[in-house]
Amino acid sequence: MQANPVRSVGIGLIAILAVGSLLGWLFQFFARSSPTVQHRSLAQLLAVVTLAGFWFALATHVDSIAWQGKRARFALRVEGLEHIVAPLREEWPQHDGELPAIGPFMAYPFGCPTTLVLLQAPSVSEQAVYVSAIELQNGAIKLQLTGTDGGDWAEWHPPQSQPSSFVGGLSDPHELEYATSIGRGWYLVRYQS
Repeated sequence: MQANPVRSVGIGLIAILAVGSLLGWLFQFFARSSPTVQHRSLAQLLAVVTLAGFWFALATHVDSIAWQGKRARFALRVEGLEHIVAPLREEWPQHDGELPAIGPFMAYPFGCPTTLVLLQAPSVSEQAVYVSAIELQNGAIKLQLTGTDGGDWAEWHPPQSQPSSFVGGLSDPHELEYATSIGRGWYLVRYQS
């Protein structure tokens, strides 16, 4: 929310619309001033209950809806992710250096590196999504994402491999929260922080 004020304003407007429409329906339903109307129709009651159910469902599942939207955006970014990871699948760096796709990096731990800390974060897309670090875990290459659509990981896994909890090369634990496939061996993954 803090990284994208437009999204925050949009969610606020939807919340105002939800509360306003629900209050409007309830006011119309209960505040009938005409003495000729003695009963409320079943259709009106059903409309109020349906509207309330819709807004409550939206409110309780907003995280799932946002996650699916992010999954859809990253499914379109697989080519950009492949551009970054392809040279690393061929040969994983054994010391600090620089690669055309990712720029300069530092490799940790020394001797047998499994983590590349990027000194110049490469862009994944034109929407300001960057890679800040790259991890190698059991053949899987994991990209830590930052920027406006960051905060999660994009991971390439070889066949018969799936995302799981791990301890990074800088001894930082990552507990798997959830993961979803975005195609061609790639997963969008969220770890508990």
